[in-house]
Amino acid sequence: MMKKVRLLPNNEVNPETRNINFIINDGTDAIKGASVSIGEITGTTGSAGGCTLHNVSDGEHSAIVTADGYTSKTETITVSANATTFTISLETE
Repeated sequence: MMKKVRLLPNNEVNPETRNINFIINDGTDAIKGASVSIGEITGTTGSAGGCTLHNVSDGEHSAIVTADGYTSKTETITVSANATTFTISLETE
């Protein structure tokens, strides 16, 4: 006698991924050319200070932001369906 087995997705093995938007500024003005990374996923901001990192899994991550003339910053973010845009402000060196 054969049993039917129904396989359900395992969210721990295959977590949901999202495109995450970053806005990088100095508290007032956008920072062009800032590097934003989460693990192996990286991006560079354009003239409006924004960039998008693709296929970031849900959950807690360390976002590392660097830019010439500014102090590097590591910020813990939590990615979810309700949290896909993050603003990070850097301080001048």
